Parts: sequence; structure tokens; C-alpha cells
Amino acid sequence: MPRALSSVVSSWLLRAYRRPLSFILGFVVLPLVTIVGLTQYYNVRLSRQQALHNLHITARLAAQAIDQTFETTLLCERLIAGQPAFTDAVVRRDGEQVAQQLQEPLQFIPGATKALVTDPHGTTIGSYPHLRTQPGIDPALDDGMRGAQEHGWHPYVSAVHVDEGDLTEKLVDVSLPIHHGDAIVGILIIEYRVEAVKSWIQRIRVDPEGFLYVVDHHDQLVVYPFQVLPGKPKVVSEWPPVAQPLTAHGQTLTFRDARGHRQWLAGVYPIGTTGWRVVAVQPEGAVLRLLHQVLWPMGVLVGLLALVLILIGSRWVKLQASSLQLLNQNTKLLKEFQQQQMLKKGPTPNSSAEERTP
Repeated sequence: MPRALSSVVSSWLLRAYRRPLSFILGFVVLPLVTIVGLTQYYNVRLSRQQALHNLHITARLAAQAIDQTFETTLLCERLIAGQPAFTDAVVRRDGEQVAQQLQEPLQFIPGATKALVTDPHGTTIGSYPHLRTQPGIDPALDDGMRGAQEHGWHPYVSAVHVDEGDLTEKLVDVSLPIHHGDAIVGILIIEYRVEAVKSWIQRIRVDPEGFLYVVDHHDQLVVYPFQVLPGKPKVVSEWPPVAQPLTAHGQTLTFRDARGHRQWLAGVYPIGTTGWRVVAVQPEGAVLRLLHQVLWPMGVLVGLLALVLILIGSRWVKLQASSLQLLNQNTKLLKEFQQQQMLKKGPTPNSSAEERTP
């Protein structure tokens, strides 16, 4: 059996050798093209997976930076609310004293623009840096108050909302219920502009050509690297990274842009228990561009090598053809020479004796 197999292989190789162009294409060019194609496929696949992992890690880093700042804010609020003089001023609804108690601590909360206290119904008691001239319920704080009351009183980070005093400013509130014994006597609120939230993650980059954005629990844009028009916050619930259910450990996904039909990669991660999320996105083409800068020259080199081999094969074919033609000519001449030699020798003696016999 091995001898028969060896004979078959030898016969096949001999036939291939007699067809040099097919031999080169089958044994050299085709394997090279296959190797380059498989290298391209697996490297693209691995690059995509690695990019998704990097985006997930980047989104997680940004989410932790924002969550840590919110936790630091809540810690400062707890320190303020734990002072007896502050709590007594809230119980007495002494707006001047509340503002004085807020003035110094606010200076130690980077990026905070305002601190205010409301009663459990949302009526403003006092604020710093300025007192409200018309005490009453501020509709801009409605989400923060309702969120702090929902399922029992608890700390709460509001959705982004427009400043009632300046419609071009968007704010975010961090709310903490103020306890006096077992009773809730007010809500302490620290306000941040969205530019402050953006500054917390501005050092985190997504290269090449990627970016981060932040969405609150109402699917409204909080931070976006490109221009967002002033006014009501933009709802982006139809964006694929936002439309996906938010999980505790985040997720990755690929999607196609509805406008430019570009393929995008995204990593999503939640910001603590706020319901917010950070999304890190990057165009797939930018990720694969560096890979293609390496693989395309390799493909060009393989193509040139294949062309050289084909040219060599063509010369080989011509050489084989000329060799076969020369062999045929020599064979023909040899036959003619043999025939001439036979004619010169004449008939053999035995054949002459047979012819004379009656």
C-alpha cells in the first residue's frame, strides 16, 4: 500500500513537473495567497476583539472616575449634614445661617457651582453662593427630590437639567437627605455644571479617532465631545450603545452608523448605581487601518513574488517547449538516419538464397 501510494504521488508530481506553470501556481502561489488571506482574516478578528476589550476598559475607567467624584461629593455632604449647627439652621429654616454653613465647605468641593438646601417638599431654605430672592419650589430640582424620596430616602444623582436662571447652562445635582433624629428635615443638594463632569474624564483618550460620552438614567446626553446646542438636554435612547440594557459589568457591541453607514465598536460601563453610563466608541476602520498598513504591503510583496514566479514559470514553459521540440527533431532525424542505413546495407544473404530456390 505505501509503495502504491508513493507511485501515485510520484506520477502526479511528474505530471505537475511537466506543466511548470501549474506546478508553480499550485505549490507556491496558491499557498502564499492562502497564508496571506488567513493572516488577514485572523488578525482582523483579533484586532477587533482587542479593540472592544480596550474600549470596555476605557469606559470602565471613565465610569469609575465619575463615580468616585460623586462618592466624594456625598462624603462632603454627609460631613456638612452631620454638623449640629447646620442641622439646627435647617430645622429653624434659617436661610442666612444655612448659607453661612454652606460657604466654607463648598470651596473644598472642586467643580461645584452651588450648594442649596430645600425642605422635603422642595421649597428652598437657603443656598450659596447666593440666596434665592423668591423662595419656592424649583422645578429644575424636581428629579433630584423625587429620586431621593423614591423607595425611601437615600442619596441620589439627578438627571441633567437646564438651569432655570440661565437656559444655556446644564446642571447635575447630587442630593443627600438631611436627618434630624428619625425625621427628614431637608435635602442638601450640590450642583455641578456638565462642563465639570466633562473635566473629570477629559484626560482619558480613545485613539485613534474614538471618543467618550456620558448618558444619564433618562437617556439624556450629559457629556459629548462635539457641540451640543443649548436648551433642553438631547435624548439619545435610539443610539445602539444606549438602547442596550445596562448590565452591572458593562458590555461591548458593534453597530453601524445610520448616517455614514460606518461600522463602529463600542464599550459601555455603568457609573455606580446612578443609572448613568459611559460609552467609549471608535470607528472600526480606524482600528484596522494600522493593521492594514502592515498587511497590505505584505500582500503586495506576495503579489509581486507571485508575478515573478509566473514569469519564471513562463520561461520554464518556453524552455520545456523548446527542449521537447529539439527532442522531437532529434528523434525524427534518428529515424531517418536509421532508415538510410538500412537502405545502404541492402538485402541480407539469407533473403537472397531464399529468392534463388525454385
